[in-house]
This record gives sequence, structure tokens and C-alpha cells, in this order.
Amino acid sequence: MAESGRMRENRLAGLAITFAASFAAAVLLLFLFADSFGQALRLFFLSPFGNVYYFGNMLAASVPLMLAGLGVSFAFASRNFNLGGEGQVYAGALAAVAVCLAFPDGPPIAVQTLAALAGAATGALIGAVSGFLKKSLGVDELISSFLISAAVVLFVDYLITGQFQDPSSNFQTTRPIAAALRFPRLLPPSSLSTGLILAVAISLAAKLLLDRTRFGYELRVYGQSGEFARYAGIDTGFYTLVPMGLSGALHGLAGAAMIMGSYFKAMKGFSSGVGWSAIAVALIARNNPFAVIPSALFFAYLEAGAKGVMVGSNVTSEIVAVVQSVIFFLITARFATSWFPGGRGKKARPVGKNGGKQSDGAAAAGSAPAERGEE
Repeated sequence: MAESGRMRENRLAGLAITFAASFAAAVLLLFLFADSFGQALRLFFLSPFGNVYYFGNMLAASVPLMLAGLGVSFAFASRNFNLGGEGQVYAGALAAVAVCLAFPDGPPIAVQTLAALAGAATGALIGAVSGFLKKSLGVDELISSFLISAAVVLFVDYLITGQFQDPSSNFQTTRPIAAALRFPRLLPPSSLSTGLILAVAISLAAKLLLDRTRFGYELRVYGQSGEFARYAGIDTGFYTLVPMGLSGALHGLAGAAMIMGSYFKAMKGFSSGVGWSAIAVALIARNNPFAVIPSALFFAYLEAGAKGVMVGSNVTSEIVAVVQSVIFFLITARFATSWFPGGRGKKARPVGKNGGKQSDGAAAAGSAPAERGEE
């Protein structure tokens, strides 16, 4: 127990150092490229809290990141890689719009529930295709999910600008959903809605699912070692297919939440970037569903700060993107954890059968998770 507590303290200390180094890098880049360093610094770190509108919009931006980040976490926990989040979010959003437009005068709660389920089902179907191809044909899900997503994005673009195009608009967008079908606002005039409560509740439910159920236990075992899971009698094919479908469902639900909570219509390309940002959210959270909440809030905070700098300072979007990239590179690497005794850089060698210590290679072979694609 003492050793476990020490390792936890080391991880927290390493994470704190990494955050400090990340923000120091951001300060340095702003110092080098901003004409007014003080103004740029203030906008980057404080503008998200400037008023209710900015603060509410920052929280609203975290909602799809929480849901999509959970989707990535479920895939990663099972040693699957879902790179199709972009298409799944986009398609889920269009499915939610289609339901809302089909029943504009229906009972709001019933239609909202149906729209959310439609978005989740659409994302699940897209994600499950990659899981099925891996389970049945051994197709690498990293490649298949990315390629399928690219095709789905083009198909949704075609529908938005064709069959679902709003004839009264000069923009490439669908008709807006009825006002009664939109999530209630929490901090007007910002776009923050009760979707935030939904995202937090689903994060907590996901944590219980992973930690307190047989499904979660077997999924984590399979994620650590497919070979061990097979010998333990776990259906490895099931945990190849289902987590990809579940990951797609959460991405699709994120798209539905964006429609009913913030955008109210599907515009061409409106969800671009959410799927990729969700990967960073999951990496920062280390696939912990509960940690996805602060991770998504942190990502939304950086996005809001970056927008504040671009609007109120002379710093270009390219420099802001570099600042964000440096921060996330350092945070996801968490390099500082190996600086402390008991960190990842100092692992004791397991005792071998003959009573001596195993070689480094044998220790690695015995402790490392199974390779991707192993069943």
C-alpha cells in the first residue's frame, strides 16, 4: 500500500511538473511572437473567464469533447484504435437533425431521446464496421476506421448540401430544429445547455461500467493482454467488436448533443476537429472516464484562450496552434514521471523460476500488454 501511495504521489508530482513546463512553453512562445506580450498572456489565460458569455461557451465546448473522449477511452482500454471519430460525430449529428426535423411537434423529451439514440446508433454502426472487419478478416481497425470516416464525412456533406439543404439559406446547412427540441440554456446568452449535465452523468456511468461490472473487467483484461484473456475463457472476438461499436456510439451521441445543445442545425463541416481533439482528451485522461471530465474542460479552456488571443491580439492562428501543440505534446508524454524514484523509469525485475532475476527482455515479455490486434 505504501509503495502504491508513493507511486501515486510520483505520478501526481510528474504531472504537475509537466503542466508547469507546458505553460512555460506557451508563455515563451507568446513572448517571442506577440507584439504586446502582456495583453496576449492575459487573453490566453484569462479571457475564458472574462464574462458569462465566454465562460459559458467554454463549458459548452467541453460537452462533445467529454462524450467523444469517452468513446476514445473505451476503444483504447480494449487495445483498439478508433480514428474514425470525425465521421462518427458528423453522421450522428445529421441523424439527430433528421429525427428532430421529422417530428418537429412531438413531445420534446421523447423526440430529444429518440434523436440522441439515433445519433448514438449511427455512430455505433460506423464504429462496429471496423470492429467487425478486424474480428472477421483481421483488418487493422486503425486504418479501416480512418478510411471509413473519410468516406462518411463526404457522404454527410453530400446529404447536407443536397437532400437536407435548407432552401431558404444561402449557406450549406440543414433547416434548424424546432425551438422546443433544443436543450434548455444554463448560462444565457452563452450556448451552454443541459447537455453538460448529460455528459457528466454519462462519464460517471462509464466509470461505474468499467470499474464495477464484469464487462468492464473483461474489457480491461483483454486490453492488457489478448493472449491471457483467451486463456481465461474471455470471448476476445466480442471485445474486439463491441468496444468499437460503443466508441462509435459515444461519438455519435456527441454529435447529437452538439445539435440539440449549441448549433441547432447541421452545417457543412461544423464538427471538424472534435474527433481528433477527443483523442488528446483521452490521452490526457489516461482512458479514465472520470478524468475525461477535467481533461475535456482543460482542452476547452485552451481552445477558448486561443480564440481570445486571435481576436484580441495580433498573434496569428498558426502561432496559437503551435502553442496548443506544444502543451499537448508535453502533457500527453508526461515525461516528468520518470524523474522520481519508483516512477516508470525504474522498474524492479521480476523473480524468475530459478530464484534469480529475469533479464530485461524476459521481464518486458512477461509484463508488457499484448500487441495490437492480438486476440
